[in-house]
Amino acid sequence: MFDPDSIDKRILAELRRDGRLAISDLAEIVGLSPTPCARRVRKLEQAGIIRGYHADISPENLGKQICVLISVKLAKHNPDGHAVFQQTVKQSSEVSECLMVTGAADYILKAWFPDIEDLRLFITTTVQNLPEVAETSTMLVVGQTDTGFEMM
Repeated sequence: MFDPDSIDKRILAELRRDGRLAISDLAEIVGLSPTPCARRVRKLEQAGIIRGYHADISPENLGKQICVLISVKLAKHNPDGHAVFQQTVKQSSEVSECLMVTGAADYILKAWFPDIEDLRLFITTTVQNLPEVAETSTMLVVGQTDTGFEMM
């Protein structure tokens, strides 16, 4: 188990904010020279704390203006039921997140659509059309607040 110190935590916070920071810029921000900073980043990567670097894609700028959360209750709780559902979700370009949860639902999907008709089609022809799905409930996201949540 890797236990990041205060400098590692600052490195992680800065990379979370901007994963494209050059090592020289990151080093300056956290108060290190570039070589020790690069070693720390490599150590965080090797420990699996930094799993990768990703682009933060704007669904709105791709014409997807409607964000919803869809709770899904499965009819079949066997491994095959979960596998079929998960495979369908993986093939759906609309779904940006799929969370397996406890409680009244088995999954919560976060999905984006250009309009209500595309949302309706997705729910009726993709999700509810699966025999593994017993029930769905859809919530329209009307706003989001960046909490500034840091994992450290």
